[in-house]
Amino acid sequence: MDQLNILIIGNCGVGKTYVLKNIIKNFKCQEINNIGQLHYITNGYINVTGRYDNSTFEGSDKLSMSVMLSVDDYLKNVNGINIFEGDRFTNNNFIKKALPFIIKINGNGDKGRLSRGSKQTTRQVKSIETRVNNIAYDFSFSDSFAIKKYLDTLLSINNIKLIQKVLQSDKENYTHKQQTLF
Repeated sequence: MDQLNILIIGNCGVGKTYVLKNIIKNFKCQEINNIGQLHYITNGYINVTGRYDNSTFEGSDKLSMSVMLSVDDYLKNVNGINIFEGDRFTNNNFIKKALPFIIKINGNGDKGRLSRGSKQTTRQVKSIETRVNNIAYDFSFSDSFAIKKYLDTLLSINNIKLIQKVLQSDKENYTHKQQTLF
């Protein structure tokens, strides 16, 4: 099976959904599918999980809280590059099953929450922030624009094996860079 899983994590409002909407647009993902409760949009090669309808909360936020019940079937049946984001997938159960490359968008997300008119409580935001901070990530970007550019370039390679090599190399370089700082 040719499959590569990528998980984008970050605090509420940092731009995770913005990044995935950009991928949907740039790579012409137009076919809407689902396996159980896990909805995704695809171009047959790149699969972006979530529901996208231009509402205040979209992407993985539109998926059922019990979406994890469908993850096994999804991972068994959907080949290509699978991109996940957000709260529904920011947990150890998903990470153990999917073994994704985990990319973090840094920042507190205040601007994003304000611009979309988020009504999330401080408690909700802090809960997600704690979960994000407890996930070991492979590398990070300073903002959603930087990761958008990175993924645009990476996904245009159109070769899963090569993309995996690039991600692995970037992970190793990031880890080495972090270790040499201390």
